[in-house]
Formats: sequence, C-alpha cells, structure tokens
Amino acid sequence: MREKSIEEIVAEELRGGDRQTAEEFIAFLREEGMEFVRDRGYWRDKIYFLVQYRGDCICFIAVKDPEEPENRWTVWSDNVEEAYLSGEGIDEGLRRTAWGHVDECRRCGSCGGGKSRTVFGRAFDAVCGCTFRFDNPGAEDLSFLKEMVKLRKRQGLEQTKLQKG
Repeated sequence: MREKSIEEIVAEELRGGDRQTAEEFIAFLREEGMEFVRDRGYWRDKIYFLVQYRGDCICFIAVKDPEEPENRWTVWSDNVEEAYLSGEGIDEGLRRTAWGHVDECRRCGSCGGGKSRTVFGRAFDAVCGCTFRFDNPGAEDLSFLKEMVKLRKRQGLEQTKLQKG
C-alpha cells in the first residue's frame, strides 16, 4: 500500500486557514527542493515528517499530534546556528515574528536542557535545539517560515562545502 504524501494528509486533516497556510508552506518547500521523510522511528505513531535537503534536516512538521491536541499542526526548525541569526538582511517585522517563536526548552530530552542564544540581536535563555517552533502557524507566519528554511538550507550547504574542503 502506498504511503500518503504530506499534501494528502494536510488535505484530509486540516481545514480553512490552517490547510491553506500548510499547503502554501509545503509548496514552497517542494520548490526549494526539499524531501519529506515520514518518521518511522521515535515518532512512528504520529503524523511527523522530517523535511530534508540533500540529506540535511531543515525542519520538522507534525500534523494533529495526539499529545498536543491544541495544536493542529506544528513546524520546528532544526538547529540554526547563531552565525546565521545575526539579523543581516532581516527586516524588523520578520525579527519580531522570529522572537515570538524562539523555541524555549521544555525538557523533552532532545537538546539536554537548552542553551543561551542570541537571535537577531536579542538574548534568550534555554533555547531548544530546534531553534524555532510554530504551533498552528498562520498566513502571517509564512514569510518568516520561508526565511527560516532559507537560513537553515544555507547553513547546511555551507557546512557541507566546508567539510568537502
């Protein structure tokens, strides 16, 4: 039996603005060359996707996580290093969106307790290894979600280039 695509799952599970925003974000990710990998390990009992570019994890998407019934869908970035969070070229509106979605450590075990980080010029304590978290993102969040993906993709490409020397 063929596994459902993220597009099919979103069409079945989300409604209205949630569905429209998710569809637009997923289309953007596809345009950027991302691959959606359904997690069959730790999160095998959930609708959870790793979004990768050339094997490098960029972000994660969960749809209707039963442990968080208040969240219809969630997007987390993978770790975005501080060097990519200087704020150069990021307008004030995007900075404010980012600051409102810095993922504070919730002691889930994935990051060992969080770290103090500077994100676009503002200091934060106990930031999770997933730098940003968007619960039920709306159309107003799309600009930053797209920027977040571009930053993480650039980080991955530059690190790969350095490794190959």
